[in-house]
Amino acid sequence: MHYHLEIIMPPTDNIEAAVSKILAPFNEQGTDEDGESNRHAFWDWYVIGGRFAGSKFQATLDKANLDKFYAELKERKVTVSGLTAGKQELKPESQIPMVDALWNEYFPQTNGGPCPLFNHANNQYKSDSLLPNDVMAFSDVPQSLEASRVILAAPNYNDELAAEYMVSDSIWNGVNYEDTLWDETFGGAVSIFTKKRAGYKAEYAEKRTPKDDWLVVTVDYHS
Repeated sequence: MHYHLEIIMPPTDNIEAAVSKILAPFNEQGTDEDGESNRHAFWDWYVIGGRFAGSKFQATLDKANLDKFYAELKERKVTVSGLTAGKQELKPESQIPMVDALWNEYFPQTNGGPCPLFNHANNQYKSDSLLPNDVMAFSDVPQSLEASRVILAAPNYNDELAAEYMVSDSIWNGVNYEDTLWDETFGGAVSIFTKKRAGYKAEYAEKRTPKDDWLVVTVDYHS
């Protein structure tokens, strides 16, 4: 299955390399420094954006307006493919220009871009899709954004970029998956991270406290 991850990290010129370094210890096909399988692995494939491309932007949309948009699609008898791999696919494709035009009528802030609700908006198998939305400044991320996991990455004791904190919607307890107390929102994750830093020395905590210009990257991972 595919899941939604958001990674908070310091600014960098090479986002893909940073994401790769942060996620390496959690690769189901990888090993640790002792040659053992990664103990807490949770992915076997990932891509920046992917099925969750545009999620940050969608979290800012007015729900009533979004409901009106869907209602008009229904009124215009817009059809989608019966098979779904990620976002729904408009079928026939001749509907795409009309749907995109309607989307920009309802949400002009997209500046003429494709409707992110359907899979023609991006290539969900490449890390080059909808990047203006999928890589966003920490200060701009909607607190209501929902995800399956959130990672806060920062320099570790060796000054190497690594995951410092992580929250997930459920945890394997050895028998079954158990729900956590996290509310699955970005704001809830940040609140948890803030509380965990409370007992740290000021200098240590400072390196692990996101600034407004830190980046938040949307990742689609498969497990």
